[in-house]
Amino acid sequence: MNPPPGREESLQGQAIEWLMRMEEAPDDQAARAEFERWLSRSDSHRRAYEAVELVWGSSSQLAPLPRERREAVRAASPWRRLCHRGAVLAVTGAAACLAFFTVPTLQLRLSADHITGTAELRDYVLEDGSRIALDAASAVAVDYTASRRSVRLLAGQAYFEVTPSRERPFVVAAGPIDVLVTGTAFNVTTTRTGVDVAVRSGTVNVTRNGNERLAALTAGQRLRVADGGGSSEGVIDPQDIGAWRDRRIVVYDTSIRDIVEQVGRYMPGVIVFGDSRIADSRASGIIDLRHPADALRALVDLQQGRVMQVTPFLTVISSR
Repeated sequence: MNPPPGREESLQGQAIEWLMRMEEAPDDQAARAEFERWLSRSDSHRRAYEAVELVWGSSSQLAPLPRERREAVRAASPWRRLCHRGAVLAVTGAAACLAFFTVPTLQLRLSADHITGTAELRDYVLEDGSRIALDAASAVAVDYTASRRSVRLLAGQAYFEVTPSRERPFVVAAGPIDVLVTGTAFNVTTTRTGVDVAVRSGTVNVTRNGNERLAALTAGQRLRVADGGGSSEGVIDPQDIGAWRDRRIVVYDTSIRDIVEQVGRYMPGVIVFGDSRIADSRASGIIDLRHPADALRALVDLQQGRVMQVTPFLTVISSR
């Protein structure tokens, strides 16, 4: 048995410690009584524990951690503190990291016409013959009128093949970005750091907030629009655009944070960074989405980091 959580730790850190203690010794009545006293100290204590349960999974539904997993988590090394702080990051970042688990059941599922789950790819044919390939953990809403065809990318990414119509333009909205086309094939990706548009064939016009013209893109061109407002253009092999439809992604000088977000669509649970240096570093290459866990470890290993699966629903990335 480990000592009780220290007073100097954050409430989330204490809550994580208590969750682990209760998993290790669910029948220890003395520990249970001490835990109940800790919970009753304030509403903040109870909310902190409920938030930790959200990340780690309800203890009534999760199988106990194997002994070797508990020992790895408790090891007297930077990992013990990493486990605490990584999980605290998961708690404080739960709104973002768990967005696809919580929001779809409330907002996304109410707003979306088409939605996919973890590692699920789907193709849809719209009423005019245009096609949408929807990546894993993604969602779109479709609004067709007599004069305009509109699709809003609510989450994740999608590949579009648009039936030409000059009288009825096709517009894809992603955050503040609008992509206007008449007939073309292109990919739109949303991440927590911005929006990417890449054109495989034809031409698209990209605007922001409905009026600010950002770029006119043709085949093999891409545009990255950051949440901070900046934008940058680049080139890409057209054959690599939408490669995720074949369970692979091709990345060019892309942040590890954004790559991990894409890989995470194929893995259950939450992936948390315990080291911002790794998250902010950049990489280029081909990622095999058929084996996402292996791809994630290989990617992080190249950044001198390591991946630790704390539970089936929580993965932590840290420096070595």
